[in-house]
Amino acid sequence: MDRWLHLICQELNNLFPPRSVRDHGRATDLIERNRHIDATPFLWTFLVGTTQADGSVSAVHDLYRVFTGDDVAYSSIQQWITPELTDLLVDLVDYVSVELGRTELSLGGRYGRFRDVFIPDATICTLSPESIDDFPGFGDDHAGAKLHVVESLASVAPYLESITSARTQETTQFEIDEWVEDSLTMFDLGYLDYNRLGRIETNGGWFVCRLNADANPRVSEEPRTLRGNSIDLEGMHLQEVLPDLFRQTIDVTATVGADQDDPHLPYELRVIGVRHEDDEDAPTYRDDVEADHEYHLYATNLPRDAFAPRELAALYSNRWSVETVIQECKEVFGLEVIPVRREPAVTCFLLAALLMLLVSRYLLRRVRARLGPATRASVEETTRIQPMRFSKRLQRFSGRLLETMATQLGYSSESVGLVILEGAIDPNVDRHALTERVAYGTVDPNLTNDGELATIRPG
Repeated sequence: MDRWLHLICQELNNLFPPRSVRDHGRATDLIERNRHIDATPFLWTFLVGTTQADGSVSAVHDLYRVFTGDDVAYSSIQQWITPELTDLLVDLVDYVSVELGRTELSLGGRYGRFRDVFIPDATICTLSPESIDDFPGFGDDHAGAKLHVVESLASVAPYLESITSARTQETTQFEIDEWVEDSLTMFDLGYLDYNRLGRIETNGGWFVCRLNADANPRVSEEPRTLRGNSIDLEGMHLQEVLPDLFRQTIDVTATVGADQDDPHLPYELRVIGVRHEDDEDAPTYRDDVEADHEYHLYATNLPRDAFAPRELAALYSNRWSVETVIQECKEVFGLEVIPVRREPAVTCFLLAALLMLLVSRYLLRRVRARLGPATRASVEETTRIQPMRFSKRLQRFSGRLLETMATQLGYSSESVGLVILEGAIDPNVDRHALTERVAYGTVDPNLTNDGELATIRPG
């Protein structure tokens, strides 16, 4: 047996021990009694079967039969996809996230002063139009679910925030609490809320976020004095002066939220602007409005003596990290389109994709730290093994992984051929191919609809 395949599968079985899976399944009421379905094989075949390119409940059924050698009915698998399975998957997502957090990387360089760096984001998954009542999307016939996550740079993994309909605003799903203490939070315009910025600072955290191109805070202080005939910004609103400025950076203290009916506002913070005209290396951002100036605007509470304006812009550019996590969920683990309709099934498919990504991160961490070098080059060189490339290989050889795990758990996985043949049999044996029906069927002369030809039977 391939030594490394054996060790990888052993790590997977150790991550979710069969007894723990069964006990937790009972605790969440997923397993009400000793049924024919075994919890551990179901968990792994569900994770693999739903996250493949053609992921489906049918794929889960086939993989479960191969894993266990049991001839279970499709309906038995389908009956396990319930709100109780959702509870189990949520708990497992949280568990693996915590495990990854226990072996956090030490952030260095410009991030060295922070305990962690958190980056929230959300992505929309397309659903069947039949799911529109539970997951309304954009338009009368569009259904979509939105997965909300927060990436931790220290653990190099996302945390689950929530799963909502596509229409839900991101800003309603991102709650600030004491967990932000001594950490940096970076977010885009979808999460911009001046009250939220104040709560981050109140809880001892730091933030860097984008401001709308038409943001118009009133400048209360401009610490740096420019030489020559420069425009004095103190007492001015930004939009009054931005079109006339040519300086490369702006760094002022300004008041935001003065026009909002909120007891926690107005709020004073540091506002910076970085000129991007003719700067090919500058990151491009999508703003909700057209700007009549050449600046990207940011808000922060980081000190001036530690972070210059361009350094803050560089910090914020790493927000792209969470985009790569979303991309991995979609490209590798099938999150782009969810083929099921029922609300519990949709939620379980979304959670399976996120959990598979977390499992991949956990396994990669174990490969680096425990298993030692798998090739002549050291496997512990983090730049040599990239997370998405690792995930793609796990997914590509997931069949071998399931086969090896089944053997380690004492199952006989020798029924692949039988599953292939039986799966190819049309369950509706009384129906005939359309060509045969049209060629040899008896046509009722009273048929008025061409589509009814599909219902004729051989004579």
